[in-house]
Amino acid sequence: MIVEQHALWGDEPSAERPATFTAYLSEPVPARADAPRPAVIICGGGSFTGIAAHEQEPVALAFLRLGFQAFTLDYVTSSTGDVSFPNPEADLAKMISRVRAEAKDLHVDPDRVVAVGFSAGGFVCASLAAEWRSGDLAGRVGDRPEHIRPDAVILGYPLLDLRIVREERTRDPRIDLRVPKTGGKTGRDLLNDYLAMVVGGEATDERMAEVCPTTHVTRDMPPTFVWGTADDRTCPISQVYDLASACAAAGVAHEVHVFDRGGHGLSVADVNTCADNEEAQAAVRPWVGLAAAFLERCGIL
Repeated sequence: MIVEQHALWGDEPSAERPATFTAYLSEPVPARADAPRPAVIICGGGSFTGIAAHEQEPVALAFLRLGFQAFTLDYVTSSTGDVSFPNPEADLAKMISRVRAEAKDLHVDPDRVVAVGFSAGGFVCASLAAEWRSGDLAGRVGDRPEHIRPDAVILGYPLLDLRIVREERTRDPRIDLRVPKTGGKTGRDLLNDYLAMVVGGEATDERMAEVCPTTHVTRDMPPTFVWGTADDRTCPISQVYDLASACAAAGVAHEVHVFDRGGHGLSVADVNTCADNEEAQAAVRPWVGLAAAFLERCGIL
C-alpha cells in the first residue's frame, strides 16, 4: 500500500485554500495490472470545527479491503479557515475533479468515484450530490459539472438540516442559561453563533433551508445510501427520513438503514474504532457490507 499526503488546490496549502488529502493506494496486482479500481473519497465529521480521525483512516482501510482506492479529505474547517457554505463543498468538488483528472496515475476508474461522509462530512457529500449541476460548485473548481458529480454517495449519521438541529437543541429550557467562560452568552447564543458560522451569515430559517441538501434533491442526484441510528441525539434521525422522502419523490435510487441503537460517531464499527461502546458498535456494524452490496448493484463494485 502506498500512503501519500498532498495539498488539494496547489503545491502547498494556503490560508485561502488550506485543504489537504491523504491517498491510500493499493499497488496493482500483476495479474490485473491494467484493471483500474473504483475510488472512494471520505469526508469525516467533526462539527465543522475539525475532522474526526476515527472517521478517516479506518474508513479508508475498510474500503481498501473492498477493492477501492481510498482518499481522506481534510476539507476546510473553522480551525483551518473559512468553513462557511459552500467552501467545504468546493473542496470535495475539487477532490473529485482531481481524482478523475489523475485517474490513470492513481489506478482509478473515473466513472466509479464515490463520496462517503459522516456527520458534518455527510452534509458536505449530500450537498455536492444534490447541487453538482444546479449550484456554482463547478465554477469554483474550474471544471465541468459532470466532472464533480460523485457516481454514488454513502452517508453515515449525516447532518442534513440545520433547522431540525436547532429545533431539537432548543427544546430544553436550559438552553437559555448562561454558559460559564463565554462572556455571558447562553447556550442559545452559542448555538446561533455556530449555525451562523456554518451558513455564512445570519442563521435564518430561509438561509438554513437554502443550504439544506434535502431541499435541492432532484433526479440528477446520484444513487444514495444512508444509514443512521434511531437514538442519535447529535444528528436527529428525522433528517434521514426527510432525505429519503425527497429521493423517493425525485426518483433517485436510494437505500436507507436505521438501526435501533448506536448513537452517533460510530464510523466503521470495528476494532479500529471501538471505544468502550461495543454494544453500540455491534448494532451498526452491518452497514459496511450493506453499503458494499448497494454499490455492487449500482455497478460501482
